[in-house]
Amino acid sequence: MTFEFEERGEGPALLFIPGSYSNGAAWRGIQKALQGSYRMITTSLPGYGRTAEIRNETTSDMTEMSDFVAMVVDRVGEPVHIIGHSYGGLAIFAAILSGKIAPESIITFEANPVYSQPVQGDFHWKEQAKEIGQRLEQAFAAGDADAPGLIIDYWSKPGTFAALPEAVRNYCRDTVYSNILDWRTAMGFTPGLLEYAAIKSPVTIVRGAYANQAIVDLSEAIAAQIKDSALHVVPGADHFLISTHPVQCAALIDMHMQAYGEG
Repeated sequence: MTFEFEERGEGPALLFIPGSYSNGAAWRGIQKALQGSYRMITTSLPGYGRTAEIRNETTSDMTEMSDFVAMVVDRVGEPVHIIGHSYGGLAIFAAILSGKIAPESIITFEANPVYSQPVQGDFHWKEQAKEIGQRLEQAFAAGDADAPGLIIDYWSKPGTFAALPEAVRNYCRDTVYSNILDWRTAMGFTPGLLEYAAIKSPVTIVRGAYANQAIVDLSEAIAAQIKDSALHVVPGADHFLISTHPVQCAALIDMHMQAYGEG
């Protein structure tokens, strides 16, 4: 398949995977602020940037997405530290738990595997998350040009989509169907939270102080299961912290790599 793959710099390999409605350019601020020397590789998820969409109406789980992550990792050609934001973080967890990749270490920013199963009961926000995906499909079917705003505002706060530059809003409108597929395939990724204990690579989990409650709960629950993990909260940030707080995010990557960058 055709996928976005850009690289620069020398040093330990860092693979950056952005989330929905995004592309490799989302990481530029962080990459510019990094103090360490790294080989930095960026890609985009299927359906975004210069990566072809590989899913269709019949796709119902994360198989294709996990295969995609594995293909990009394979192209890196050396041990890799993998970094993901939002659905990119979800895709990383799916690829790891399916046994398709075994990265040197992992960093996630606001990863959202919302259909992971608690040990007991269920998360109180689960139905709301399911409903927002359904509302997106309904708005898209009705021809609502601002349908992406339902998702952008859900993960951030009301008015976030409307405040974006027109070019960014248009990009979201152009890629909304891929986001619908993101939500559908996310519903097929339902590991029990205990399964995350199988992840042996060191993991740094990062969220914003103003994260959606789903992100708060998932970040804490996943970190609690992974033996070699650390949870960090970025003050003043919400779901889009990689864009709004690049210096703070870069500092966390540098700190992580100081601990785990030598393999």
